[in-house]
Amino acid sequence: MMRYICSIIATAIVIAMSITVVSAQESGPKVIHGGVLNGKAISIPKPEYPEDARNAGIEGLIRVEVTIDENGNVESAKALKDDAPDTDLGTETVDAKASLREAAERAALEAKFSPTLLSGQPVKVTGIIAYNFSLSEKPEDGQKAINGGILNSRAQSLPTASYPPAAKAVAVSGIVTVHVVIDENGNVISAAATSGHPLLRASAVAAARQAKFEPTTLERKPVKVSGVITYNFVLPEKKP
Repeated sequence: MMRYICSIIATAIVIAMSITVVSAQESGPKVIHGGVLNGKAISIPKPEYPEDARNAGIEGLIRVEVTIDENGNVESAKALKDDAPDTDLGTETVDAKASLREAAERAALEAKFSPTLLSGQPVKVTGIIAYNFSLSEKPEDGQKAINGGILNSRAQSLPTASYPPAAKAVAVSGIVTVHVVIDENGNVISAAATSGHPLLRASAVAAARQAKFEPTTLERKPVKVSGVITYNFVLPEKKP
């Protein structure tokens, strides 16, 4: 009889411990995915342009994957590599691209966000902070274009890029980055894809050329702006 009672007590203890573990797991901090976070920040410090990258003529979009804690502070930052393999590049170029990623990571760690709440409780957030490193441009009229960074959220109108049938046929997806120059009237006067799958680039460039922006002024004078527009091509889910 005593052995039976001890067995029941031991079983009850094991069940209680299991419930405690499950409860601890359920009450742990939740993490939600916030997508591209640039427009959600209170402040995003601008990264310094590494001298070796500038001298090597290296520019482009650097995406940094970050985790933001419950207080809105960035607790981790990791720059993502682009699609082009570094093995095809020279040592100097590889080092310069690495320095761009490091500069972007340092800047991302200093970004600040408002705490994110889910059901009234602060939660962690993961997402992407994008930085556009652009060498100073000199248009034909000699006027320099201001670097506007990521321009998607600043557009008055931003046409959606059509999904090329050839890309769909081979299940190609992903982000295409288009570098654009906007004139004093807010029109896109040049557009060139700088990253992304070749089958997706032409469609992204065609859409970017049709984008429209508010004119940008500097000291009350309209100026040109350079920056990037990003397009995310996502394959539609297959119906069961």
